[in-house]
Amino acid sequence: MSPDLDKKLCEAFPLLYRDRHASMMETCMCWGFPGDGWFQLIWDLSAKLEPMIRKWVNENGMENAPHALQVKEKYGLLCFYMSGETAEMSAAIDVAENMSAATCEDCSAPGRTRGTSWLSTQCDACASRAVPL
Repeated sequence: MSPDLDKKLCEAFPLLYRDRHASMMETCMCWGFPGDGWFQLIWDLSAKLEPMIRKWVNENGMENAPHALQVKEKYGLLCFYMSGETAEMSAAIDVAENMSAATCEDCSAPGRTRGTSWLSTQCDACASRAVPL
């Protein structure tokens, strides 16, 4: 993801992405976010999770408050891992991960999962520009 979009997520959702710049010994968030095309999916999910985390913190304090551990592409799909989550958080994550299967990870146009050994979710235009592996 571009540095500008990465920064936008981290600034807008400070509880969720509080470990974004921590060392790789502490978190996988140090590796950042997947492609720009999934920015809106991640933004919408983050906008749902941040208030849930804020509520959790208000009721329980910061210790053990849920936060993102890793946000990545795996097998052509968005994978969003948390340190802990409620059923409501899990449901929101499931929706975003499922939507990624139909969203180009490069440009956000409608897409589909493609490939045999290396999978990616792309629209026709981005797939035609991709270098074959």
